[in-house]
Amino acid sequence: MPFQKVEFSFPDEAEENFEIEIEPSSAATIDLSGKAEAEPEAEAEKPEVVVDDDDDEYEIEIVDDAPAQDDDDVSDDVTEEELGDYSKKVQKRINKLTAQRREAAREKEAILRERQELETFTKQLMEKNKELQSSVVEGQEAALEQAKRTAAGEAILAKRAYKQAYEAGDADKLIEAQEKLTNAKIKADRLNTLRPPALQEDENPVQTETEEQITAPVPVDERANSWAASNTWFGQDDEMTSLALGLHTKLVKLGIDPQSSEYYEQIDARMKQVFPEQFEGQGEVANKPKRQSNIVAPATRSTAPKKIILSPTQVALAKRLGLTPKQYALQAAIDMRNQ
Repeated sequence: MPFQKVEFSFPDEAEENFEIEIEPSSAATIDLSGKAEAEPEAEAEKPEVVVDDDDDEYEIEIVDDAPAQDDDDVSDDVTEEELGDYSKKVQKRINKLTAQRREAAREKEAILRERQELETFTKQLMEKNKELQSSVVEGQEAALEQAKRTAAGEAILAKRAYKQAYEAGDADKLIEAQEKLTNAKIKADRLNTLRPPALQEDENPVQTETEEQITAPVPVDERANSWAASNTWFGQDDEMTSLALGLHTKLVKLGIDPQSSEYYEQIDARMKQVFPEQFEGQGEVANKPKRQSNIVAPATRSTAPKKIILSPTQVALAKRLGLTPKQYALQAAIDMRNQ
């Protein structure tokens, strides 16, 4: 190992040359050959050596006690095969995390789609429920008005019967007519004070309605309107209108369905019997609404789709709503038809 020669001169002593061998080091070890001992104090920048006044020569060797750094340790400890294995593990870990992230993204998208489908389905059902509630309210009001007209018609008929009995001097018919007139007035008074009951809101506003429940009121209204349009005297002639309303009440009490053809046939037959002069040459016209009404109901049902395709999101949504896929598909078909 090479040594450096450093010369020190002390002005107070005799001029002597000391040779000091220094090896690059952070620590110093002083080897004294004389009798006296010196205590060296090492400084970071300038080492200070204390010597005795003895003239004997001594050597100072500074040795670096720090462990030598081997530059080849890293390259020797880690082989290329180990680096390759490590890279494979890292890549496998990255692939696993990527797959988990993609799966989480797919699940999030599925939840969003299901939520959107649920919101759309709920809005449609709520709108349909409001329409049905409005239809029920209108139906109740119409029924109340019809009952009032029936009571008024019964009162008119009772007055006419009372007048005829009075003119004929028939006491029994007079009493009977008086009772009918009294009952008609009582009925009219009750109906005038009657109000349609308020609809109660369900705890769950989302209701599944069948196709028959939704489409049933439509043909009935069309047939009644068609019959009223064909019989222009209805609502104009008080006498004929009262008789028609009285017949309506009688047929309902007998259990005849107001939506059936028998109901309209009996009303028409009775009206022609009592007022034949009003129906001369109009027999064919009166029958036309009956033929047209038979076509209305099948026409609306024929528009319903025969096949409905549901997505997995819709099937999952149906399960969450407690519906079968068939019930969900039926409601979807109704919404498609109404759009």
